[in-house]
Amino acid sequence: MLSALSAGKPGVCTEAMDDFDYMAPESSAAWLEGHGDGRFERYERFYQSERAIDAAGFDLEKTNEGYGKWASEQRSRLVTLLAEPWVGRIAIALFAIFMGARLVPELARLLPEATGFGLVVAFIGLRIFHRRRRQRR
Repeated sequence: MLSALSAGKPGVCTEAMDDFDYMAPESSAAWLEGHGDGRFERYERFYQSERAIDAAGFDLEKTNEGYGKWASEQRSRLVTLLAEPWVGRIAIALFAIFMGARLVPELARLLPEATGFGLVVAFIGLRIFHRRRRQRR
């Protein structure tokens, strides 16, 4: 299509075109300007730390090779996020809510009095647990 637009007139389309690479978050231009997915920030932190170690004998080529090795040894951000303790707590809470939503109605249908008693005991137990925890602080 580009050749059809500029048939016989070289440079018709290319003269008016601007470099819009910086607008795409994954482009090299955006990465070099510090936009995008955080790769530039990680590289910049690595670069600054290496330069701070030995400013006089700093070798950019050696640092760039070292960054490749260092970056390949790092865990991905997703794995790092999933390894956080709060993610496990949320997963357990969601699982407990899901199982409670499925189990309590079935138990209430089969054993209504026992289910009511169990829920009352559970709620009183939670109140006591949280009250003791607040008093310790």
